[in-house]
Amino acid sequence: MARAYMSIRLSYEAKYWLEKLQGITQEQLYEQINNEDLKTIESNIKGYLESKNENLGGVSITTIFKVSASSIIEKAYEHTKDYTPLQWIQIEQSISDEIQKIPKNKDVGTLAPRLYLKNEIISGLEKYQKDFMHEDMVRVVKMSYVLKIVICAYYISITK
Repeated sequence: MARAYMSIRLSYEAKYWLEKLQGITQEQLYEQINNEDLKTIESNIKGYLESKNENLGGVSITTIFKVSASSIIEKAYEHTKDYTPLQWIQIEQSISDEIQKIPKNKDVGTLAPRLYLKNEIISGLEKYQKDFMHEDMVRVVKMSYVLKIVICAYYISITK
C-alpha cells in the first residue's frame, strides 16, 4: 500500500466540511475506544515488538489516535467510488445549498493541507477529473474541485 504526498489548495467550503468530518470522526473514535481498549492495543504492540526482538520489550508505548484530513479524504473517496453519474449530478446540484449553510467567518486553518494518500486513491481522484467533465469543457476538472465534490458528498451522507 504505497502512499504519496499531495498539496492541493482546497476551497473554504471543502476545508470547512473536511474539518467538520474530522471532528465527527474523532468524536466517534473517542466514544468507541476506552482506556481498557488502549491498554489492550498498547499491550498487543509491545508483545508484537518483543516477538520481533526481545530487546524491544523495553519500549514504552504511547498510542494516540488522530483523525487526519488525509484519512477523511480516503474514506470519502471509498464511500463515493461507486456513485453513479446521476448521483454526482445530484451532488453538484445540492452543493450550493450546502455552501449557504456554512458560516463565513469560521477559521478553518490552512486551505492547502499536505495530504498523504494511497496511490490508488490518488489515481481514482485523477480519474474523477475526467469523469466530472461536461461536454462543453476543454480541460479536465481541477483536483481542488474533485476534492470539493467528494468531500461534500461524504459530508452530506454523514450528516443526514
